[in-house]
Amino acid sequence: NCIMVYDMETFQPVTEIGHYEIYGANLDSAIPATKLKWIESYNMVMASGSHSGPSGRLGNVKLWDVRSGNVVWELKEKVDCFADITVSDSLSAMFKVGESSGEVFYMDLRKLSSNGDEEDSKWVCLGDERKVGNVMKKKEGVGSKIEAHGNQVFCSKDGNIELWSEVMMGGRGTINTDDNRLPSRVFRKNLMGRSKDMGGAKITNL
Repeated sequence: NCIMVYDMETFQPVTEIGHYEIYGANLDSAIPATKLKWIESYNMVMASGSHSGPSGRLGNVKLWDVRSGNVVWELKEKVDCFADITVSDSLSAMFKVGESSGEVFYMDLRKLSSNGDEEDSKWVCLGDERKVGNVMKKKEGVGSKIEAHGNQVFCSKDGNIELWSEVMMGGRGTINTDDNRLPSRVFRKNLMGRSKDMGGAKITNL
């Protein structure tokens, strides 16, 4: 259970990071990473993985500094764990689709705290927040995929694809000098394709 780093010219392994041994029932500290995304502007790797057990699905998201091999930031998912997760370097944000609610969430990379549990280090729901509070018995996000490309985020739900884009409200990325906090962000959803094409064959990958 580790992340291998390879040299692109020789295809030889350079180093390994995040080596964990899995013992007993303490899986939440050693969940294998099943999805990796390189964040160019931060020079870090996002690694995420999840595991289903008797207590439900547990997830883990880590940002790794490849040079030092250290975890820069970590988040443990327990409520509405991600069915899939991605990161957008252009938007400086992580996005997930909740396994239970099926809704899209985002987390601003510019606001992350080091311990992962501060007020700013939390998911913000972009969809129907009413579904988030009643997630225990539902699995609306199972099989959904989410990917970022440029300034857009694509999320598949059954046979449909949602396209999420940030609405520029003016001054994004500037700091409010009154309270030293970044302004709120607004995202808009559109459904891709023609209305007669909606609800077709289930999309399994993006």
